[in-house]
Amino acid sequence: MSSTPLRSETDRSDPGFKRRLSSDRAHIEGHAGAGVVHRMSGLNGLIVRADHRPFEGAVENGPYLRLALRLSGSAPLMQRLGDSRLEGVWRAGSVVVGPSDRSGLARSGAVSMIGLAISPQAVPHCPLDAERIERLACGFHDDPLLAAVLTALFYEADAHGASTAFFEHGLSLVFRRLSELNGPVAHPRAARALSQVRLNRVYALVTDRLEADVSVAEMAAAAGMDASGFTRALRARTGLAPYAWLTRLRMERAAGLLAGGLSVTETSSRVGYANASKFARAFRRVTGRSPSEWRREF
Repeated sequence: MSSTPLRSETDRSDPGFKRRLSSDRAHIEGHAGAGVVHRMSGLNGLIVRADHRPFEGAVENGPYLRLALRLSGSAPLMQRLGDSRLEGVWRAGSVVVGPSDRSGLARSGAVSMIGLAISPQAVPHCPLDAERIERLACGFHDDPLLAAVLTALFYEADAHGASTAFFEHGLSLVFRRLSELNGPVAHPRAARALSQVRLNRVYALVTDRLEADVSVAEMAAAAGMDASGFTRALRARTGLAPYAWLTRLRMERAAGLLAGGLSVTETSSRVGYANASKFARAFRRVTGRSPSEWRREF
């Protein structure tokens, strides 16, 4: 089946299209409420950080493609937009995609999020097509690199505006990464998944000690469980074994440190690796890029 280019039916010079972009932008800004909103130049899009109450009802997406990164906690999410269907538990660090020009229904618990809304014209050589976007909208994407770039984009916009060269390069990274993802990841819905309270306790322990060794026994103790029960519960909650989950958290921290200009050697020690080569292999395994490549791209 041949792919349809994302912008093949979009006449960006059409005044009607520009009016629709303007209306969609106003809708997104209104939905952000008391959150922080940064506009890109022209009608290219916007990036927001907002807290939303639980919602259930009709959804009407305009011409902006939407990406949303959940920042904390977890809650059920259902969205049915056009031909895409998504239902499961939306967890911290996961990104969901909302296709442009689609209507449907959605139901969501309360969420704190960073949202990116992009016009097709913002990325001149977008590597995505409409069919790929529909597939991406059917899953939760637990991707540390994508989460790190979206977070960096918001803080760049907060500090310097959403029209810098850094910001534009970050947009290209977002779309390139989306094109590399293998499709939706189904979240396990085990009946005995680790509770949010226990996960928060373990998360606090681990993130406070990313520079040091943290054993499964220590994580289990923080959760108030035995090691084997904790391992099963964490896997049911996150889809990852304890050390894989710990590695993901370390690489998320490392991505931010590298983007901030820290050297590869210093970053590796900050996230618990005495050997920079081992750190580099782990970073590539998780993000698909070497630390040096990641640092250069930012």
